[in-house]
Amino acid sequence: MIKTFGISDVGMKRKNNEDAYLIERVDIYENGKKRIFYVLVVADGMGGHAAGEVASGMVVERFTAAPLTYLAGKLDGIKKIIEFVNRKVYEKSKKMDKKMGTTLVAAILEGHRGFIFNVGDSRAYLFRNDKLTRITHDHSVIQEMLDKNVITEEEARTHPQRHVITMAVGTKEKVEPDMYPLKFQSGDVLLMCSDGVHDMLTDEEIEKIMIKNKGNLANMGKAIIKGANDHGGKDNITVVLAEL
Repeated sequence: MIKTFGISDVGMKRKNNEDAYLIERVDIYENGKKRIFYVLVVADGMGGHAAGEVASGMVVERFTAAPLTYLAGKLDGIKKIIEFVNRKVYEKSKKMDKKMGTTLVAAILEGHRGFIFNVGDSRAYLFRNDKLTRITHDHSVIQEMLDKNVITEEEARTHPQRHVITMAVGTKEKVEPDMYPLKFQSGDVLLMCSDGVHDMLTDEEIEKIMIKNKGNLANMGKAIIKGANDHGGKDNITVVLAEL
């Protein structure tokens, strides 16, 4: 049985919350057998003047409305869901005549197997045996600079381009997310979050919070939110957790 918890906070500086998240259990019956999936989504909208809220909200809504049979189709099915979501946000942007989009990190879990995929700089981490490891790779200017060893991790935290992303859902007609198939162990915790978390907290600080609150997902999620706010809370903050 997978345990889940999600929480979102406006932070200390913003007036509205452009983040959105989804935690949904989906039961699919195939040949008389039930398959149980968990769909987890974190979306961080952008565009201003409520456009960001529209974009991130549409991602959550469209994942809920996506044909459930796609989930059982593994990678091909997941790609179809993302194409579906990207197209809807892109069409809405054109209709509203507003440039809007959203980052996306999502997971589709079945038992101890799962697929993680991301667009932008919202992240997924694996917490196993008191060690936090990042799964996803940011689509951002800063990440490209880090990959080329142009700057250090410490310099990246205060770099003026640290919020510039190179890919988002809904900003173009097509999008190519990164995908990560994973096998989980009993006791693993999957953490998904918007940049309001990792901009304020280092991976080491997040790890310490998760160790301190191990065994209680609600306390863990709330403590991460508090930690981000205590460090300035400069953006909206969203956390989704799943314990396997």
